[in-house]
Order: sequence, then C-alpha cells, then structure tokens
Amino acid sequence: MQASRAVEIWVGVFVALGLLSLFFVAMQVSNLGEFRSAKGSYVVRAHFGNIGGLRVRAPVSMAGVTVGRVERIGFDAKRYEAIVDMRIDPAFSNLPEDTSASILTAGLLGEQYVGLSPGGSDDYLKDGDEIELTQSAMVLEQLISRFLFNKAEEGTGKAAQSATDAKADSLAAKADTAAAAKLAGPAARSQAGPPAARATARAGDRAPAESKPASKKPH
Repeated sequence: MQASRAVEIWVGVFVALGLLSLFFVAMQVSNLGEFRSAKGSYVVRAHFGNIGGLRVRAPVSMAGVTVGRVERIGFDAKRYEAIVDMRIDPAFSNLPEDTSASILTAGLLGEQYVGLSPGGSDDYLKDGDEIELTQSAMVLEQLISRFLFNKAEEGTGKAAQSATDAKADSLAAKADTAAAAKLAGPAARSQAGPPAARATARAGDRAPAESKPASKKPH
C-alpha cells in the first residue's frame, strides 16, 4: 500500500514538472517571459506597405538590442497600409526623430521583428509620434516570383538576340556572295575575250582567200 502511494506521489511530481516545462516554453515562444512594466514607456507608430508575418509582441530592436515590443497591428483604410504601434522601453527615450523602421527576419525562416536605425536629428521621438521612414517586409513568395520573371525575361531576350544575330549573319553571307559574283564577272569576261578575238581574226583571214577567183589554166 505504501509502495503504491509512493509511486502516485512520484507520478504527480513528474506531471507537475512537465506542466511547468510546457508553461516555460509557452512563455518563451510568446515572448511573455520578457514582459516589462509599461510605466514610463511610450508608443510610436509606423505605416508599412506589407508586414509579412509580423505579430503582436514581436521584438523591436536597434543594433541587436531589444528596445520595445509591437503592441498593436491595424489597417489604415485611407492609405491601404498596415499600422504598427510599438511600445518603447523608457530606457530608450532618446531615439532620434528621423529614425527609420524596417521589418526584418531573424535568420532565414525565423520570426519577423521591427528593426530601428537611428538618424541624425537632435529631436527625439515622443509618445504618439510616427516614424516616417519605413521599409516593408520582404515576402519570400514575391522574391521567388520576381526571380523567375527576371529569368524568363532573360531567356526571351537571349532568344530574340539569337534570331537577330542569325538574320544578320544570313544577310552578311548573301552580301558576300553577291560581292564575290560581281568581282568574278569581269575576270571571266577577260579570260573569254582573247580566244574570241583570235577566232574572229582567223575568220577574217579565211574570208579573203575564199573571195579570190580561181585562176584559169592555159589551154
């Protein structure tokens, strides 16, 4: 009886540890483990043409350091763009006003986050300000389709260029043949000229001989 009780206790302990591990993993995946108090923080906004797979609570980083989190994602019906509200930690209250924001990817197929690049302005971003310089996410499908389209255009251009070159070569060959025939004509006539002249001369020599009357023999 006591052995059975001990087994049940150990099973309960292992189940509790498993649940705690799952909770820890869920906290890490959802970025809730890095939740900080919003006291003293401020919100800045940015418009993007395409946010890709960006999610709420995605990191906002500068130079590889997390300076905030994505708080809200919406849609601007007037500009037909995505709106991203970012809550910045109060420790980073000196971001230049001309800071730019880009949607980047951690690794090749990792999660997407917002990367900030500081500008050179002496004025700083405040709560409610908007970041004007933005760069949308690079969608993998668009990159692949653009690559295939460029390859198709290159193939079409090469085929057209080959056809043009073949036509030019054909015209050049015809021109060379015509030029060779034109040069060969006078040479053939010059070679045929002297025999014809000699034949004419011989015919002229025979003509007087045939025109002389036959001499009469004396009786």
